[in-house]
This record gives sequence, structure tokens and C-alpha cells, in this order.
Amino acid sequence: MTAGPAPDRRVRDVLRPWLPTVRIAGIDVVDLARRDLVDRAVDAVKRPAPAPTVMFALHVGGLNETADPAFVRVMNAADFVYADGMSVVLLGRLAGARWMERTTTTDVGPEILERLAFELGRPPRVAIVGGPPGLAERAVAVLSGRYGVLDAGTCDGYRDDYTAPLAAIGEREPDLLVVAMGMPREAEWVRRHRAGITAPLVLTAGGLLGFLAGDETRAPRLAGRTGLEWVWRLAQRPALASRYGHGALTVARLALRDRRTTGGPP
Repeated sequence: MTAGPAPDRRVRDVLRPWLPTVRIAGIDVVDLARRDLVDRAVDAVKRPAPAPTVMFALHVGGLNETADPAFVRVMNAADFVYADGMSVVLLGRLAGARWMERTTTTDVGPEILERLAFELGRPPRVAIVGGPPGLAERAVAVLSGRYGVLDAGTCDGYRDDYTAPLAAIGEREPDLLVVAMGMPREAEWVRRHRAGITAPLVLTAGGLLGFLAGDETRAPRLAGRTGLEWVWRLAQRPALASRYGHGALTVARLALRDRRTTGGPP
């Protein structure tokens, strides 16, 4: 993975409001409850900054990439990195987090849309980039029917040149751009195209499109609350076994390292 230099952390702190964070595998993850994260996302649309506000979800797939310094720099260039998964919450607690909650994009995305509709007094305009041809269109159609959003343009995630699609999306003035390519591709895509994004809020979404389109089903609520949703996903997509197995080793290594660093029990 290649990446240009990320903005200096001290410069970013001057340009945006202070946020409580903890460092997980070199990445600054916000120590916020889910409702507070939704508040910040909605505020980014209501009071847009000169550049888009970028929110990245950190989950097991991202943790597996943290040995790559370029990936860590890309993640830290985001305005918010939040804990998408109990493994990240566990590591956050070991790093001193007090309010951090499991905040899956499949849950927080709809909450943001509902709040935006209320706060803006109109249907939010949503654009989606990612997935194979046709998936983004199916997903935004579901969002339109379920949450009343307006289609602000879609594009698949398998192109060499996104200049024309981004220009077309920009003409429709989206409130939110959802980028769903899986980590680390989606984070790198946002870094590369950030200057051409006109939406005030960018949200990476991983497998959200598949859930919306019905290609995968959500786990029962109890499994989600106990952090066992990965078992449900694995049953539907056995190909994820390698990622989850690698992730379990990554989390164990990082947890052991953090316990030693903070002076926890051996």
C-alpha cells in the first residue's frame, strides 16, 4: 500500500474540534458512545467544513493491516476512526477508553440517515461508491424505500478512473458519500480521491451494501450484542475464515502488548 504524507497531527487538532481518542495499533480511535458519534456526523452535514469530514470504521480487517505504516497514516488522516467490532472495543478499553462502544456501520449508518432527515427537514441525498456493478444501485434503492433518501449517484468499485463518476455525483450535491470496498481499499480510495469529493460527510461501509441488498442477513440481535455476529457472517461467507483467523491472532498479539505497556497483569 502506498500513501502520501498525512497531515501533521498537531495541525489537524487545530483545524478541527478536539476529540477524545485512544491509540490502538498506532491508530487514533475516538472514545465516543455511538449516539455521540452520530451527533458529530450529523453536525458535519449541517455545518460543513471546507473539506469533507471523513469517518473510517476500524474492524478486524483493518486491525490485520496495522503492520503497514502507510495504512496507519491513511487511517489517521481521517477525522473520525470509530470502533466497528468488539475486538476494537476490547483493545480500546485496554488503552484507556471510557465511553467507546461497538459501533457497526450497519447500525450507525441508518441512525445517521434518520437523524439527518429530521435535522435537515428533508430527505438526505446519498451517493454510494463500491461493490460489483449493480450492487450500489440495489443498495440505494433499499435506502430510498426504507429511509426515504434521495439517490445522489452510484458507481461500482472496480474502475481505474473515477473522475467522471465523482463529477456526476458532485452535480447532485450529496449530503453523504458511502464508500464500500472493504479495508484497506476503501480507506486508500478516500485518500486518493478526497480532493474530488463534494459531499460534506464520507462514511466507509465495508459490507453494508451486501446487507442492504439482501445478499447477506444480519445476525440475531443477541449475537450482535454479545459480539458474536462474526459467527453468523462466517456461516454465510466461509471465505471470511482466513480474515477472522488472522484477526484473532492480531487481537491477541495487540492485547498482550497493550497489557504489558499499561502494566496490567501478565
